[in-house]
Amino acid sequence: MKRLSVFLVLSLFITVCLIAQTAQSPRELRLGGVPVSGTLQSGSEIWYSVRPSSNGFIIIETTGNTDTYLDAYDERRNFLMEDDDGGEGINARIEIYAEAGRTYLFKLRGFGSHSTGPYQIWASSEPVPVAIQLISGTERQVSHLPGARNWFSVRTTAAGYLVVETFGNEIDTFMDLYDSGYNLLNRDDDGGMGLNARIEILAEPNQTYYFMVRGWSDITAGSYTILAVHEPIPQDTDRNTERGRAVAIRLGEAIPVYFRAINESRWYRYDITRPGTVFVVQTRGNLDTTLLLYDSRGVLIAEDNYSGDYPNNALIYERLNPGTYLIEVRTYTNGVGVTGRCTLHAETR
Repeated sequence: MKRLSVFLVLSLFITVCLIAQTAQSPRELRLGGVPVSGTLQSGSEIWYSVRPSSNGFIIIETTGNTDTYLDAYDERRNFLMEDDDGGEGINARIEIYAEAGRTYLFKLRGFGSHSTGPYQIWASSEPVPVAIQLISGTERQVSHLPGARNWFSVRTTAAGYLVVETFGNEIDTFMDLYDSGYNLLNRDDDGGMGLNARIEILAEPNQTYYFMVRGWSDITAGSYTILAVHEPIPQDTDRNTERGRAVAIRLGEAIPVYFRAINESRWYRYDITRPGTVFVVQTRGNLDTTLLLYDSRGVLIAEDNYSGDYPNNALIYERLNPGTYLIEVRTYTNGVGVTGRCTLHAETR
């Protein structure tokens, strides 16, 4: 029994050492080199490194039938980004801006604890792109070739909401948003109409933003229209961030709701005059919103954050008696409020 215990402890020690050695001594991936083959074991992690000789984008991706997951780090192991199924099928794919002479680390693992099997991984690079400038309010027609990544830039002159989206029904577009230093800020697949991409951000003044549009598949070809719209932030005349400042709403109108600070609420009110009135209130837009309905004393009647239109809109449907009712609108993403805008819609039945 003692020998068995010693053997188990020794085996565990060797396993930990091998894992630590793998993490400390990542295998180098050569940009443009041949794919590297390997096999993922349950719960294992395999590390790779890339050291570019010039500034630009490096792309790390896997192929095969194993569900892979990638994490990217800088040379100090500061986390940069992660990806699950950004490649073909269930394969992972990461694309980051890299500086010459710096080392970047990539941790490969299976998506689940039981993801095992063979894979191939390789690294490629692209130079800093030449972006086509988009003028706010002006559409641009784009002919998309298989495997192409089309780059666009928008220069802002004032703080405001910047919306860039594609239109068309020929291809399924995917969009990435970068700041002026090519740091990834956001990405979207089907946030627009149908299979089109759409990104909306609260943009800073005098900044350049880059948008990269590609097809969902590398064999995708066709045409689309891209449009950028930059709208200045309106003056906050209502200041309805407290219940005592609730603003009366009008039925049937799309009421713009702006969230200028993290974890901010916006308050509205409506008077019901007929007994048994069905009151319907909902949000629309790309923000993850929560709706709360109170009576005039502040007693919560109903709450919702997922029953509205796709993807993250809220809806409350409630039969009410005569009285004044208060509506609170919040944003909610991973437990934290965010800035942005949506619209509020109300009707009675």
